Amino acid sequence: MIKPLKTDQIAGLYKVDTDGSIRLSMQAVLVEEADRKVLIDPGTADFLPSRLRKEYGLEMPVSLEEELERLGLVPEQITDVVFTHLHFDHASGAFKRVPGNIVKRFPKARYHLLKEHYQYALGPDPFEVDSFCTGLFKYVDRIHWLEDWDLEWMSFKVFNGHTRGMVVPEIHADEGLTYFMSDLLPMEIFLQRELWCGYDLEPDLLLREKENFLQNLTPKTRLILFHDTLKESVFYK
Repeated sequence: MIKPLKTDQIAGLYKVDTDGSIRLSMQAVLVEEADRKVLIDPGTADFLPSRLRKEYGLEMPVSLEEELERLGLVPEQITDVVFTHLHFDHASGAFKRVPGNIVKRFPKARYHLLKEHYQYALGPDPFEVDSFCTGLFKYVDRIHWLEDWDLEWMSFKVFNGHTRGMVVPEIHADEGLTYFMSDLLPMEIFLQRELWCGYDLEPDLLLREKENFLQNLTPKTRLILFHDTLKESVFYK
């Protein structure tokens, strides 16, 4: 996960299991503005093949429905679901299995993703072909393209090092600028400029993109971390 650090270096920061694995989170983000309730990257589905569940040690102690209920919401109230990219750990959670079928988990929501990324995900590089859940989108009546996004308080930056056409949402909130970092910077440790992820399609490109992004940040910008188990977000200094 964290390159090029060795296991003993990682163990000083995160708990490492006996097989060399570390525990990761999948932290969706809900943004509410007026009548819009936008959910970003709803995580993984609970019906993935057993091979994937075993390979990645997937656990789901709390369902997304339970998390929404804690906020006083039900899936039918979500108006929009935004996908930063279509790797299964970020996107497959937007679907659920019902008897004899798979359906949208958020039945009234518009599902948004970058058209450029979707076209790539239909025939991705062999390095990451097993990471995609693109086939689930045949259960969506209409895909809404982020190229046509019309809400001024959220915009998107496009990066290509982790996968082609991944977006990082830029959220303009009253308390300041917030970025949902997806897999450009999935954990706090990746603030170290020289670190990349073993799942990055092009690590050299990812490092250049991350450096350029961080160089242009203003202090006190909030960075929401999708995979970090220790911190949900950090403020950039």
